[in-house]
Amino acid sequence: QLAYFNYRQGGSSMWPASVNPDGTMIRAVSSWDAKSTMTMGQFFVNGEIVTGAVRHRILGGLDLSNKEYFADWGQYHELDNTASPFDTHNPDYGIPSNGYPEFDHTTPLEQRAIAAGGVIDQRYSGVYLQDELGFLQNRLRITLAGRYTYVQQSEYGGAPYNAKHGSPRIGISYSLDKHTSVYGLYDQAFIPQAGRLAGGGKVKPVTGNNMELGIKKDWAGGKWNSTLAIYHILKENELTADPNSPPNSGLSIVFGQKRSQGVEVDVRGTIINGLSVVANYAFTESVISKVADGVADHKVGDVVPGYAKHTINTWLNYKVQAGVLKGLGASAGFTYLVGRETYWDPSPDPSVVLPNYFKLDAGLSWDKDHLGINFNVFNLLNRYLYSGSYYSYLNAYYWQADPPRNLRLGLTYRF
Repeated sequence: QLAYFNYRQGGSSMWPASVNPDGTMIRAVSSWDAKSTMTMGQFFVNGEIVTGAVRHRILGGLDLSNKEYFADWGQYHELDNTASPFDTHNPDYGIPSNGYPEFDHTTPLEQRAIAAGGVIDQRYSGVYLQDELGFLQNRLRITLAGRYTYVQQSEYGGAPYNAKHGSPRIGISYSLDKHTSVYGLYDQAFIPQAGRLAGGGKVKPVTGNNMELGIKKDWAGGKWNSTLAIYHILKENELTADPNSPPNSGLSIVFGQKRSQGVEVDVRGTIINGLSVVANYAFTESVISKVADGVADHKVGDVVPGYAKHTINTWLNYKVQAGVLKGLGASAGFTYLVGRETYWDPSPDPSVVLPNYFKLDAGLSWDKDHLGINFNVFNLLNRYLYSGSYYSYLNAYYWQADPPRNLRLGLTYRF
């Protein structure tokens, strides 16, 4: 399978240059024209053979990719001046006191991106092989797999560099009966990443170790199935935005090592004919387990921002099975986040915390022969939903809002 993506963006990024204690600020805008191309291909073979009493399910192949990204974020303009800052308590959305920017959009983007340091390219190739061995009439299954990846990349005008890594994967699954199985899994991750470190230096790929144990069971003659899993993940070298720099700066830091562990429960099944449900609950605990050299703002044991301790997702789907309305469907679902741990820096006011997050979506659909129509409403309750953090370098909080109630209509024709 082959894929080609071509992405283009014309736009800007707005962020305060400074925020004052009285609620006034100096607004600023920077350019952000960008384009990206990605070419990817996977060539694989899979099949099943039997050697004696052992069944082999084999998968092997190549994974290749070439990605380029050009961005001009180097043009900058402060919209307000210190004598006439923007007043959030009495906002004036007219012409800003320092006027509008006049950014250069005529010079070819590639040249502007090079001047701004906004060039990233990445090439990688990987080879992988997996064999799932079935014993005891396939009641016991052992998976042995491995991948070797080579990546070459450069970013922000730096010299190209490369990395390579072998990633093993071992799994075991045993069927206690025809409805219940238990499993264990160990695998390693190797994920190329691009970025620019705030303190300088080369960006390393993400590496990690994942261990998972679980049990799967079918209920009611296969109409319902459930999975209970516990997991433990260690991640090394993962980048995240530098909390002491503006988000549009493109600067990142390395945490060192993150440890994530938790429990997940998945249930799906048919309530009545035509009515199905998918439900998921996850408890996640994520902390910094090691701190990289040069990182002074975080310490071992700090909570990793950007996740919720409790996540609940539920989706109901109904489709008329017979009669003149056959093919008509309705669906609804929600996402509920509790205990969102997202602050980069400790909040100076412990009472200012992110609230719990509840979003309800719904939709209608109709399918007949080759034609399909889908109409979806997102954030049906039109709630003000947001995420954000306290930023110490601004001495201020920032909230980034989700879209209000919005609609999407999709048409599909199958040949």
